[in-house]
Amino acid sequence: MSAKPNLRIPIITLTSDFGLSDSYVAAMKAAILHRLPGAALIDVTHQIPPQDVLAGSFALERAIDACSAGTVHLAVIDPGVGGRRRILVVRIRGQYVVCPDNGLITWPWRRLGTARAFKLTWRPRHSSQTFHGRDIMAPAAAMLAGGRPVHEIAAAIDDPILLNIHPARRPARAGRIIYIDHFGNATTNIPHASLPTRASIVVAGKKLGKIRKTYGDVSPGHPLALIGSADLLEIAVRDGSAAASLGLRVGDPVRIDRD
Repeated sequence: MSAKPNLRIPIITLTSDFGLSDSYVAAMKAAILHRLPGAALIDVTHQIPPQDVLAGSFALERAIDACSAGTVHLAVIDPGVGGRRRILVVRIRGQYVVCPDNGLITWPWRRLGTARAFKLTWRPRHSSQTFHGRDIMAPAAAMLAGGRPVHEIAAAIDDPILLNIHPARRPARAGRIIYIDHFGNATTNIPHASLPTRASIVVAGKKLGKIRKTYGDVSPGHPLALIGSADLLEIAVRDGSAAASLGLRVGDPVRIDRD
């Protein structure tokens, strides 16, 4: 009996700050499918605030954590397009990321374990100076998803650009907000495992008290701290927006007291 053919469908995720009112996302998808017809394309988000590399990095880490080995992630938040910045290929958890070398890989690099970085050396004959996502990164993602060895299109490097943000270490005494979602929930850089026992949370001068298990543990309109789906400490308001109610912004400090 002959061996069964490998019927795995190549998967490529897309994360960008392009929004949905222009043709940029469609152009990247078309560039991928031109090289790799039949690829499954997953939109992580295209609503990253313009040029917000940290927000893009957080979304990218969530996508990598959710996907299985063999997935390729194309992430384009690229204010330096056309300049001297490199384009990265990063191998992490058996997956590949194609993105600009501007700190976008930071949060996956810090949270998901061993990663290896490469500088993309492949270039097409012609490309726009303002749309490398379509002309360079999308074809590279398609090549990798189609089985092209990384060493044929990229060279290993040991100095990818990383933002100055790290997961807080145990026992955490402080942290900061690194992401605010659509609901106004504020995610911090404090992993669940880094919190001391009987922690009491203080943010924006307001004492939130102990960490709750669910949003329903407080009355509507009340703020709380809990562990979110990313296994990070999160500040929320039941049936409301913590960002609006408490005036929270990315970068704001969070203090951890012992209860």
